Amino acid sequence: MEKQWQIWAFSDALQNRWTGYYAKFLALILLYGATVHVGNMFGLTGTPWQSTPLLWQGMDIVLLVFNGVTAIALWRGIDWSIPLTFGGIILLQFLPYTLWRSYFILRPEDADTLNGLLGTEALLLAIFGVLLWQRK
Repeated sequence: MEKQWQIWAFSDALQNRWTGYYAKFLALILLYGATVHVGNMFGLTGTPWQSTPLLWQGMDIVLLVFNGVTAIALWRGIDWSIPLTFGGIILLQFLPYTLWRSYFILRPEDADTLNGLLGTEALLLAIFGVLLWQRK
């Protein structure tokens, strides 16, 4: 039973030099994302936060916490940071930005922004997945 659980333990993968470097790179990207959400909340990114839809405000808060916790965990090489990264990005960004896409598009250029964000995140997760798979 313990052997099966170790399949899901990612500490060995994070000890691999390139996977560890990439985890730190992702941590920096997530930290940047956290600063964007803080900027949104303080109205530094264009639209005053109070005038954005309540859903956007809620997502800013949730994603700020997710990005901060995940960035720290990835940087420190904690095992659960890997499923947190994949699960969080899928549940907190891919699902909302595809299933409820219309709620996040107020202007035509918002669609391009969402497409770019989702494409970038898919690429980042794919590279991380390949690095993790290579380690198994």
